[in-house]
Amino acid sequence: MKMKHLFLGLAALPMALVAFSAQAQEFTLRVADSFPTTHPYSINTKAWLDLVTKRTDGRVAFSYFPAEQLAKSADLLDAAENRLADIVYAAPLYLSDRLPLSTVIALPLIGNITDPQKLNDAFNELALNELNEAELLPQNVRAIRTLATAPYQLMLRGDKIETLDGLKGKKIRSSGGVQERSVAALGAVPVAIPAPDLYPALQRGTIDGSLFNTPTAAGYKIQEQLKWSTDNVNLGLFPVLYVINEDVWQGLPEDIQTIMMDTAREVVPPVIQADNERHNEFGEALKQNGGGYYQISDAELQKWQERLEPIWDNWVSDLDGRNQPGKKIFDRWTELATQ
Repeated sequence: MKMKHLFLGLAALPMALVAFSAQAQEFTLRVADSFPTTHPYSINTKAWLDLVTKRTDGRVAFSYFPAEQLAKSADLLDAAENRLADIVYAAPLYLSDRLPLSTVIALPLIGNITDPQKLNDAFNELALNELNEAELLPQNVRAIRTLATAPYQLMLRGDKIETLDGLKGKKIRSSGGVQERSVAALGAVPVAIPAPDLYPALQRGTIDGSLFNTPTAAGYKIQEQLKWSTDNVNLGLFPVLYVINEDVWQGLPEDIQTIMMDTAREVVPPVIQADNERHNEFGEALKQNGGGYYQISDAELQKWQERLEPIWDNWVSDLDGRNQPGKKIFDRWTELATQ
């Protein structure tokens, strides 16, 4: 910058600031996920990226590709490994062959903690440490941002069910995998139905209910076809990971790494607050249908846990049998989720 520019009037100051910002930019990172732009997670991701740019004084900028614009959901992890993108959303339940350890939070009734903030904090701790070390870094990516949905509950279109006997033979929608085994273990009949098809299935009476988390379920308006939902059961969480290519990560200065990690945690509470609001709205809709939220008794939950514990054991033994630290990850998640 020439010396005479130091004496420009105040009218030129905004332009000078823009020029400085452009000169200060050091990194442009490509971020990709599968969420539509209207999805709360997409909105929150954009807020995170904007906050990183602000906190780094423009040294980091992002090109954001939501809604599978850069790659299909199943291919996003490959996109990060191959440097088609720098940061991607990786869904362990959709990539269980490659991220099996990260599915641990989908296991049901581990401690039966239902506080969303505590569960998000616990998963973040697990992902940034044990899961990075055991599962992600060997694939040349690392987790830098995590989210976990609200706990999955039992939702019903008819009378509420409070006992295992009441569940016998009931057709309950699951999203497959661990959830399918959970439904079967509880004595019900699991029915695999994609979320977009759940509303008409309930409307027609094809199924008696569903396992789902209330904030996400509200987005599909299935509360219009339901009467009852538990609100004190943790039948598993849906894990969300944002991972960055490890070579890219190591190329970032330490102060930028710190800002990215700190801001990733900082933007989680607004998601949880929005989820709580949708949870309350969901409950009001159930009341209008003559139902509402209800709770399973502690004594009954103990019986449910006894039915579901073999699923935990199978998860651990399957991974240990593949020379994966299943027991170590399970024990650590149990410790974090119940402390």
